[in-house]
Amino acid sequence: MHSKKAIRLLASTVAVAASALCIAVPQAQASALPAPATVAEPASPAAAPDCQGTCVLGVRAATHPGFDRFVIDLGEGPIPQWTTTTQTTPLTCCGDEGSEHVLPITGKQYLKIKLSRATGFDFAALKSVYTGPKYQSYDFPSLKGQGLTGATDPEAREFNIGVALGDHASYRISKLTAPNRIVVDINH
Repeated sequence: MHSKKAIRLLASTVAVAASALCIAVPQAQASALPAPATVAEPASPAAAPDCQGTCVLGVRAATHPGFDRFVIDLGEGPIPQWTTTTQTTPLTCCGDEGSEHVLPITGKQYLKIKLSRATGFDFAALKSVYTGPKYQSYDFPSLKGQGLTGATDPEAREFNIGVALGDHASYRISKLTAPNRIVVDINH
């Protein structure tokens, strides 16, 4: 019984001491105390683009010992099917009112790649998600350039791109995931 009274007395003493400390803090010091931390709301994730198939986000290229690599970066979803053709005539693309013009990249041969069920257009936002150049030259041993070779008609759900090849035209195309991409390795 004695112990319960002692605990109550100790608790009362602590409460009085705590309230005395609060009163003893001068007003100027109280305003210098840091404000309570606020918790920021987590940012809502951006909506994924709606390409009604797979989004083609961009392209990149690099040279490595023994081969040059051309990469087509893709968004989430299934990796699209592709078909390829080679030609010795320069790559062309669409101009105004359906006219064709030669892309300003040169090579000994040209590899055209058509991706099916893929586009660089976001149908929900009504804007392009493809951030790569329309064409670009490279000074690599086997990869000399790349360029878009088809109309940017999003309704077709096809993405057409071509690469200019140097003296060696031996290549291999593969798909990789995490992130999704199509890789073209051109031997030196």
